[in-house]
Amino acid sequence: MPHAVTSRILFIDAYDSFSNNIVSLLETRLPDIEVITIKIDEQIANFPAFLKAFDAVVAGPGPGHPASLKDVGIISRLWQLEEEDLLPVLGICLGFQSLVSAFGGAIVPLPAPRHGIVRNVTHSNTSIFEGVGSIAPVQYHSLHAQIQRDACPQCPIWYHDYYPPSKGTEELEPLAWDFAASNSTLTQIPGQLANPGAILMAVKHRKKPFYGLQFHPESICSDAGCMQVVANWWSEAEQWNKQRKTGNSASGCGEKLARPLPPVHSSIHLRTSSRSSSLGDDCTVIESNSDILDRVNAYASPRKSRVVINRVLPTGKITVPQVYELLKTHGGDAVVLDSEPHQRADVGTHSIIGALEQETLRLDYHIGCVTVRAHRGKLNELIDLGDYGDGIFDLLKAFVELNRTSGGNPEVPFWGGLIGYISYEACLETLNMKSPDSTGKPDISFAFVERSVVIDHQHQQIHIQSIKSDDDAWVSMIASRLASCTSAPQEVPSVKLGPAISEPDASSYKLKIRKCQEYIHSGNSYELCLTNRVSITARHVPNAWPLYLRLRSLNAAPFSAYMRLGRLTLLSSSPERFMSWTRPSRSPDAFAREEKSTVQFRPIKGTAKRYPNGPDQPAITLEQATALLSTPKERAENLMIVDLIRHDLHGVVGSGNVCVPKLMVVEEYATLFQLVTVVEGTLINQQLGLSDPPSLVTSPRSSPCSSCPNTPPLPARSLTSSGSLGSYASSNDPRAPKTGIDVLAASLPPGSMTGAPKRRSCALLREIEGRQPRGIYSGIVGYMDVGGGGDFSVVIRSAFRWDSDTVSEEKNDHEKRDTWTVGAGGAITSLSTEEGEWEEMAAKLESTLRMFEQTSR
Repeated sequence: MPHAVTSRILFIDAYDSFSNNIVSLLETRLPDIEVITIKIDEQIANFPAFLKAFDAVVAGPGPGHPASLKDVGIISRLWQLEEEDLLPVLGICLGFQSLVSAFGGAIVPLPAPRHGIVRNVTHSNTSIFEGVGSIAPVQYHSLHAQIQRDACPQCPIWYHDYYPPSKGTEELEPLAWDFAASNSTLTQIPGQLANPGAILMAVKHRKKPFYGLQFHPESICSDAGCMQVVANWWSEAEQWNKQRKTGNSASGCGEKLARPLPPVHSSIHLRTSSRSSSLGDDCTVIESNSDILDRVNAYASPRKSRVVINRVLPTGKITVPQVYELLKTHGGDAVVLDSEPHQRADVGTHSIIGALEQETLRLDYHIGCVTVRAHRGKLNELIDLGDYGDGIFDLLKAFVELNRTSGGNPEVPFWGGLIGYISYEACLETLNMKSPDSTGKPDISFAFVERSVVIDHQHQQIHIQSIKSDDDAWVSMIASRLASCTSAPQEVPSVKLGPAISEPDASSYKLKIRKCQEYIHSGNSYELCLTNRVSITARHVPNAWPLYLRLRSLNAAPFSAYMRLGRLTLLSSSPERFMSWTRPSRSPDAFAREEKSTVQFRPIKGTAKRYPNGPDQPAITLEQATALLSTPKERAENLMIVDLIRHDLHGVVGSGNVCVPKLMVVEEYATLFQLVTVVEGTLINQQLGLSDPPSLVTSPRSSPCSSCPNTPPLPARSLTSSGSLGSYASSNDPRAPKTGIDVLAASLPPGSMTGAPKRRSCALLREIEGRQPRGIYSGIVGYMDVGGGGDFSVVIRSAFRWDSDTVSEEKNDHEKRDTWTVGAGGAITSLSTEEGEWEEMAAKLESTLRMFEQTSR
């Protein structure tokens, strides 16, 4: 049944990376409400008339300062409403500061910003805090609000020493304070000033229905009392609406819901269609009037022919390197997703080795282009993205859909499909950030893998698979060869590289750390994931496979990868899953025709060395590492990214469909301990019974996560469409079923490589890092399965090279040298120390640089 909506709340998004979590909190914890979201820079000519369609407004958090119109936009117009246009407003963080600033308060920087910090808050037990009891919310703010000292009769005498008189704030009544705000227990940073002994946490206007909270009630670590505060605000808002002289009640299906929403003209386009195509031959546009399905089908086998041919063998002692050596059919492209070195029950369960051929299709995309280049054997032409809805991700989604395959083993995550990478710069395009000049190197590249071998490490099975038509002979041949394989002790080959490493500069990196903290102190970011890259010039090795074998032996990780696509060679020992999604499973109810897919993120933030006293000394224990990673600084780093990912996920799967089954757990890897969280969401596509009009319900509000028992189940709202969707609809069509690829596109770049708020942080990092492209580092690598699933890791603890960067030595033209790039970094917060961050970055860097040593281990 459709959700019975009786009230409508407007949410004003200030481009924060936690906004969708607030929307979810409102929609799942308040009864029978609908939330409509607009951005702060929407162009609304008659704002008071626009607000007539709503029962209340929530002004959200965001980066920047409340005195800056660019940062608050139309939020500032809420406080200027005439008496007859008033409606209840709740400001959160930036919205709270804007409220205080509008009515005479001062907004000043905190000496020690509070981001991702959980602290008890004292309140007046009145208004929206009545009956709440003790609360421990999460704080994300670099600025704080000051109002006149006489307005705080509940405060201790010493409180007034921190708040000088401020005229003009008599209309604001303080409701809550943080009396443990000095940060003295959080950090021992030399020279850092203490915060005031009390920080204002909540206010209300004495005459108007305006309320504000400095803290973030929607954070995963804010307690239940914070949610009760929001529920109390809504109760007061409903009561205020009922008492309005106009008689417009907020309860029942009243006038406001009957009014259509006025049009909004956005000043921000989600996707620009004017991207340059003058970037060389790689971006030459072919004129084409082909239908989207015909165009994609030119590079895909007929859909009806896609059935998995599968043979299963016991693994025995066969290893991933042996399978790779057996499958090498030519010296060109190669893809190996390798979990063998570091198997875990929850990750690292399968390894995938693609059997690529000369005729294997590869799709290459360059940022800023309007085309994708298709390579297959001698075929080399361009596909125009003009008809693909929102661009490259719509093309990938269409390609996978048109090659949908059945008949495979459901326990095997990959039957066939696209395996490849997405660079960090390509990730930035999803944020509509202006692209730098093209480097001539593909930013997205995927090979269409039709033949593969998948090793199930848990069940000790090898799956030989093909999705090519009538390919039983190949499957039988590979099965026979593997069955006759004898396992011999494998030595890691020694590769003489003669490397020259451009050592990172400590003073330069520490200067960047200070710049990051300046932006954090000014309120422009909560956390900035600063990175550093070094170049290694080494003797040219045409085949880098032996070098990869050395890396996997030195730095075992569940998401290792060896990839050779076109001119790129990538060697990865990544411990971090970015995102995975399961194949859709159908509901047993034939009339509901519901499909569900579980999406998972595993962000890593928080690092401790296993061998802090040197490689020859004993490693620290898991218990010791857990103590080291339990500091407020380490937990705050992780929490900020967790809340960011929840926001990204909520934006696609909908309110109430996100949970956190594992929060800040310490995991052990070859050289480091890491603080890891698991965030999951349920993607639901449901088509109603045949007797109903054709309609699609996308991401209904419910509580499918068993690990989130406190989230109440709510029925879905349908999005009615007219006519059939056909075989494919672009992802910006609300009627189109959402898949994991939609979540992927909405969640890039990886939050663990950016910070929060994501878009503002990415812009700041690009400036701080000297506008140097990160390339494949900080991007993602993985697969999109033709059965409907997918899995991607973050490209860290990795090295990559491009063939075009191979040069000859000046003294010996016959001696070629490769240029490898290795990146490392860390999350900078207000609690970071320069020396601590430098040491963390250097430790991560060393874990990868070891493979370039002269002799193997």
